[in-house]
This record gives sequence, structure tokens and C-alpha cells, in this order.
Amino acid sequence: MPQSTITSTTMLTGNMRTHTIFTGSTTSFITDVPQAIGGRGEYPPPASLLAASLSCCMLSMLAFVATKHGINTDGVSVLANVLEDSNGIQGFNLRITVPMQTTPEARAVMERAVRSCPVAKALSPSLEKHIVWSFAE
Repeated sequence: MPQSTITSTTMLTGNMRTHTIFTGSTTSFITDVPQAIGGRGEYPPPASLLAASLSCCMLSMLAFVATKHGINTDGVSVLANVLEDSNGIQGFNLRITVPMQTTPEARAVMERAVRSCPVAKALSPSLEKHIVWSFAE
């Protein structure tokens, strides 16, 4: 059985707002319900944090694997968009931009690394994950 460790504590603070503090750290973040459904909309909604978490995981895996292959990944970025409708989150559009020239072999390593993202694998297979790569020429 996998071990369980408390990683964060989240509290409702009023006005449909949450405040999350990470265990063993002073790092925290706040979320709001979107204005479109009655929230204040001053902070990102949870769906945006999910897209950011997916992006962070993909880039972390890319950096981890690329480093083992001696591939420079500095400046690689992901532009994430949450696909939502009245039924909730339907998926994500992710544009990965690689600002430096790369070989076909390096591109293949990067693409494989992104597909190994544990966060993406933990999400429901019914959630679409559209990934578009933009490589410098």
C-alpha cells in the first residue's frame, strides 16, 4: 500500500475563497471561485491550478529525462488552457514551446518524457490532453 503523507492543509476563509499552506513550508496559495459563477475572481480558480500542476509535472519530467541525455531545456514553457463547460472540466490544451534548436532525437526524448507525467496519468482518461509542440527552427 502506498504511504500517505500530509502535504498541505486547505481552509475556507470566506467569500468562497480557499487558502492552502504546504506542510513544512511557508509556501501557500489562495483560490477563488470564478466571477462568472459568483466568486470574487481575484485569485486563480482550482481548475487553473490543476492545469498549472499538469504543466509543472510535464516540464519537471522533461527536465529530469533531458538532463540524463545532456539536452538543454532552459526556457522551455507550457501555455495551458482549461477546457470547461457546464459539466465541468473536459480537458486541457497545452502548447509546449522549445525556444532553442533541437535534433529529432532530442525532440523524441522530450515528447516521451512529457508523456510519462504522473499527474497526467492520474487524471481521468476521459479528460482530453491536447499537446501541441512548438520547436524553434
